[in-house]
Amino acid sequence: MNKLIAGALTGAALMTIPLAASALVIDINTYLTGNPAGSDVTVATLTLTQNGNSVDFKFENFVSNLGAIGDDAFISGLLFSYDGSPALDSDSFWNFGGTQLVGAADFGINPPGKDAGYDFYLDLDYPTSGSNLALRFTDGEYSTWTVSAADGVSTVLVSDFAVLVNASGGGDKPASLAMVHIQQVGAGPGGSGALKYVGSEANTPPQEDPGTVPEPATLALLGLGMASLAWMRKRKK
Repeated sequence: MNKLIAGALTGAALMTIPLAASALVIDINTYLTGNPAGSDVTVATLTLTQNGNSVDFKFENFVSNLGAIGDDAFISGLLFSYDGSPALDSDSFWNFGGTQLVGAADFGINPPGKDAGYDFYLDLDYPTSGSNLALRFTDGEYSTWTVSAADGVSTVLVSDFAVLVNASGGGDKPASLAMVHIQQVGAGPGGSGALKYVGSEANTPPQEDPGTVPEPATLALLGLGMASLAWMRKRKK
């Protein structure tokens, strides 16, 4: 009976432990700089999902939301945050897929210098020139990849990439989780403009608050433990 009580109380304790967020969607929707001036619309999203010790990424292109100036615009680069631990190397980027394929060589780790005042830890470069325009990352396309620790053992978490980056120099630039570069912007084909957009969390997965009312399963386990204690007291008398 003592084992039953201990098991019930242990189970109840485990059920009240807060759950860690396992997914993150970064909405890149805030115009930062460039010409012609853009409006605050979603030009891309970056979705991160926990997959064991690794994190899966899906980067989607929505530059058509720019309207007429996004007729044949394309994304030439993505920068995003990371807290730096565990360490990453070129082999950390793998499992590539999507309509626009990227490779490990396209990723930069802790690139030197700042971009528009932001010091992002990771960047991803897409094709910008060449005779084959079909290689460019255009509206409606997406890329997927997975990130693992350099040692292949440590756990990389979604929360490691949820580190807001502040722009240097103050001003009204928002703290952000990611930035995109958009090129060939302008009405009609072959626009000569370029834009930069930043963004942060689009959604916050619900987390349990240990200070709130316990879930039904927790209440059931607590009830079982209390009933067991009452039964033992009655039996002892």
